[in-house]
Formats: sequence, structure tokens, C-alpha cells
Amino acid sequence: MKNVLIARITLSALICLSSRSIAQTNDLPIDTLTVESAMALAVEHQPLLQAADAEVASAEAGKRLALSNYWPQLSFSASGTHTEGIFVFNPSIAARNQIYSTYTTGFTASQLIYDFGKTSSRVGANTDLVTASKQDSRLASMTVATGVEVAFYAAMQAKELTVVNQETVKQNEDHLRMAQAFYKAGTRPLLDVTQAEVNLANANVGLITARNAERVALLQLENSMGVHLRPGYVLKGNVNTSPLDISLDSARTVAMQQRPDILSARAHYDALSAFASATFGLHLPTIAATGTYNWSGFDVKLYGRWTAGLTFSLPIFQGFGINAQVDQANAAVQAQFAQVRLIYESAMLDVEQNYLAVDAAAERIAATSKLVEQADESLRLAEKQYAAGVGTAIEVTDAQVARANARITAIQAVYDHTIAITRLRESMGTISTQHPNGQ
Repeated sequence: MKNVLIARITLSALICLSSRSIAQTNDLPIDTLTVESAMALAVEHQPLLQAADAEVASAEAGKRLALSNYWPQLSFSASGTHTEGIFVFNPSIAARNQIYSTYTTGFTASQLIYDFGKTSSRVGANTDLVTASKQDSRLASMTVATGVEVAFYAAMQAKELTVVNQETVKQNEDHLRMAQAFYKAGTRPLLDVTQAEVNLANANVGLITARNAERVALLQLENSMGVHLRPGYVLKGNVNTSPLDISLDSARTVAMQQRPDILSARAHYDALSAFASATFGLHLPTIAATGTYNWSGFDVKLYGRWTAGLTFSLPIFQGFGINAQVDQANAAVQAQFAQVRLIYESAMLDVEQNYLAVDAAAERIAATSKLVEQADESLRLAEKQYAAGVGTAIEVTDAQVARANARITAIQAVYDHTIAITRLRESMGTISTQHPNGQ
């Protein structure tokens, strides 16, 4: 019962500490958030990076474990037994009662001398696994960096779309006041007022939708950072509308050299090849030096004794178990080789798609800039004609919708270009949060 009570108290304390730790990462007071500061928060709070750190530490521990076989192995043991009873030593000798205690203590040491490459292959394999885990950590860093950048610019885009919808509401309010004034003057029918009221209601619905999308975008940004911020902060950043300064072939080459998933897959292939070599080495002998120094005796009085020698072990027949292990290891190598090819093909497709997306977004930016100018001019003329009494309310409505759509299209093109560049950098393996294990 006492142990159960202690366990409950310990669990409660851990829960309190965990809750306090979580609370400390919520509602951080930040006034202005940039991409750089968002990255810094992600490095500090994003669980994905913390998990990647643990995987690297585990791989490094596995390498140290493999290296430990090169070092001498020393152990200490001690035992004591007490015996009482009737013992018969020989049928011709009468049985007699015996009471005695036996004590044994001592050290045992061994040192690997040569195992025909089994240990060195395991060390090499674990070294490759460390390399793979570091590349996996880089991949986690890239995933977080891409998520933060994409979410950051998506939130900025949502904010600008909210501004566009606010302006649309204001334009419809102005148009409604104009229609009401003309109706009171008797120069416009009631239908114009009704149409203006409907347009204003639609604009308000669009504004509500845009504001909700902005709030969702901010939540997604905070989720990508792994931390919640106190409401009211302002996003500050610059979009990237500059043309690409790298060719598609160069982008592919960079991806082959720097993408962490490709490098990790290659390292895993090397590790499995080394493990396969170590597995085949199970057919080969192992030579080791051994030594002991023991004290043993009866009833406390102990006598020392030491031994030293060499051991030579060679498996003769293990029920074809070693052959099965070798076949299994070789199959794993072949499977990983195929996985490397799949990752390579996927990476090249990723690079090409993102490269084309950047080009397409750049072309849309050029096209939409002209579209916005034309829509602005069309709205100006429609409002001027309506105010002069020669235009219709439908013409003004159509011009307002066209202008709003043109501005939305232009904003989306700019942010699509910026986000496409971010994803291209990710596909090339050149994006990073500057995470320590992501270099």
C-alpha cells in the first residue's frame, strides 16, 4: 500500500511538472513575428526536432556499444553456500553428518584478439547509422522549416485577402450611399438600392470568411512552430518575386548532393551492407584471450588461484541458421538498394514539379499585374458613369467583383511564387532552421 501511495504521488508530481512545462510554451508575449523569429521558436519548441535529437543520440549510443567489443571485458562475481545433511561418500564407509559453508569470489577478464572482421563490420554499420540518423535529423529540420515558412506566408496572404475584402465592403457601402442618394433625388430606381444592399451583404459574408481563414492560418502557423502566441502579434516579412537564378539541371545536381532523404537512404544501404558482411562472418572463427583470478574455500578461509589462456571458437553446424541469417541480411541490402532508387526518382520529380511551379507563378505575377491595372480602371470608369447617370448598377457591381477577383488573383500569384521557392529549396535540400543537428 505504501508503494502504491508513493507511485501515485510521483505520478502526480510528474503530471504537474509536465503541465507547467506545457503552460510555459503557451501564449508567449510577442509583438512582431518574422520568419527568422518563427524559425527560432520552432527550434526551441517543435517536438519533431526534439524527437530527431533523441534518434541521433540513440544511434551514437549504438556506435559506442559496437566499439565496446574492442575493449577488455572485466567482471566480478562472489557466491556463498551453506550445506547441512547426511552424506554417503562410499558404501563401505558409514554415512555421517556434514555442516560447512563454501565461499567463492574473483575476477574474470577477456579480450577479443581477432574475429575476422565481425566487430569492425558492426562498428562500420553503426557509424553509417549515425550518419543516417543525422541526415534524418536534417530532414526533420527541413520539414519544420518548410512548414513554418509556408504557414507564415499563408498567414500573410490571408491577412492581405482580409484587407481586400475590407476594401470591397467599403466600396459597397459607398455605392449603397450613392444609390440611396440617387433614389431620394428620383434619378435612380429602388432596384439600384436593393441591388447595392445585396452586394454589401455578400461583401460582408466574404469578409467574415476571410477573417476566419486568417485566424485558421495563424493557428496553423503556431502549430508549425509548436508553440501558441498571445493574440495581437503582427507578421512582418517580405515576399520573394525575384526570378530563379539556377537551372533545372543544377537544381537536380544540388538535390542529389544535399537532400537528406537521399543521403540517409545511401547511409542505410551502407549500414545494411556492413551488417551483411558481419553476418557472413559468423561462419568464421573468433579468437580471444581469457583470464580469471578466484578466491575459494570453506568456512571463510579462502585460497587464491588464477588461470589464463586463449579460446578459439568456430561454428561447425548451427542447423543452417547462419545461412538463413546471411540470406536475410542480403535480402535487406537488395530491398534498401531498391528504396534508394525510389527515393532518388521521387526527389527528381519533386525538384522538377517545384521548379515548374516557380516558373508558372512568376508568369502569373506578370499577367495579374496588368489585370489589376485594367480592373482598377474599369471600376473607376463604371463608378464615374454611374455617378453621371449614364451607367447602371450592374456595371458597377461587375466592375467591383472583377477588381476584387483581380487583386485576389494577384496576391495569390505572389504568395504562390514565394511558397513555391520555399518548396523548391526543400526539394533541393537547401532549406534549414539552422538546427544544430541539421547541418
